[in-house]
Amino acid sequence: MSVLSNKSNPHAISRRRFTQAAALGAGSVLFAPAILRAQGTGVIKITNVQGVTGPSAAYGIRARDGGLLALDDINKLGFKDASGKSYTFEMTTADMANDPRQAVTLFRQAAGDPSVTAVIGPANSVGFIAMVPVAAQLKMPMVDAGSGAPVKDKEWSPYACRVNPVSSTAIPVVLKKVVAKHGLKRIAVIYDQTQDAQAGDAEVVKTMAASLGYTVVAFEAFRTGDQDFSAQLSKIRSTKPDGIYIAATTGDGVKVTSQVIEAGIKLPMMTGFGSFQDPVYWDGTKGDIKGGYTFLAQDLQAPTPELKSFLDRYKARFTQYEATSFSTYGYDAVYTLYEAIKKAGSLERDKIAAALASLKITTPLGTTVTFNNPPDGNNNSPSVVVIQVNGRGTYEVVA
Repeated sequence: MSVLSNKSNPHAISRRRFTQAAALGAGSVLFAPAILRAQGTGVIKITNVQGVTGPSAAYGIRARDGGLLALDDINKLGFKDASGKSYTFEMTTADMANDPRQAVTLFRQAAGDPSVTAVIGPANSVGFIAMVPVAAQLKMPMVDAGSGAPVKDKEWSPYACRVNPVSSTAIPVVLKKVVAKHGLKRIAVIYDQTQDAQAGDAEVVKTMAASLGYTVVAFEAFRTGDQDFSAQLSKIRSTKPDGIYIAATTGDGVKVTSQVIEAGIKLPMMTGFGSFQDPVYWDGTKGDIKGGYTFLAQDLQAPTPELKSFLDRYKARFTQYEATSFSTYGYDAVYTLYEAIKKAGSLERDKIAAALASLKITTPLGTTVTFNNPPDGNNNSPSVVVIQVNGRGTYEVVA
């Protein structure tokens, strides 16, 4: 098990050290068991499995930190079960990096601990897709915070769901607006074949070609960690595209995009999951993504008062990365789980899963979450905002 140590992340702690650390009052979300017993208060434990190292760390860290702010709000609201007993929520973060096997191992360990009520799933699809069938096997409820890759129909169950827009919902909206704006007829795709979400994006671009009137003239794959994309870019250049879709996590996407520009391929660029809006992407490419298109779940530049409060608190508390949509996904996932537990009126995993399957809520950030599971655990009412990046973390909304 790879659980973040308190030294590397002040918001996480291993279970092995929990008793000792809690007794010392370590961490803002941990409480001494002795005090809780004296107050007649129970603890609802959540495990947040995230990739906080590796190529999708920029996603996982945001999801983790957004979840921590949700935890603060939830603990102010409080929760009582049917008998009137009060509970405090507690969350630990487990690092799955970019390894689906590690994700499954961490999920199994959480499910094997009877004191853990539920799991928050990883922002990267590499972990989430692998965990979905295991959630059904172990009957452990999981709310995901960012994965967008397709899940096989037969693997969905009431035990897994996700709050964010998925590729099949968001990418067609991006394509429709960008293709119309630029009159695109020939689109090239370069994608990470080892990342489920990015491979899913690439497939959506192919699927939408006929209905939107363009041709996919190049469909070039690479693998996570590759450094040289000259062969793929040479093929792309030879097909004379008028637009390019880059499907890569932030870590590898910076390398790909930089080499696209260096190769003289100056075309309208598109990507998914809000990546171009991430200041990490802007810094890594030295602004070469200016003019690129992507999507957000919410307009972060024109926030509601509630969303603005969240963004202000996030900025004040977390200094490693600025807030992105993945920060809101983390918040929404934890809050959605809280609402499911309230609806269930119980800490029994089966009852929480049943509550999630038909949950309809609006989170404090203004996100509408509607599940109708079966047939699947996707949010039926996500919002999608298409943007064109014009600066470091700034953009214009595409009408």
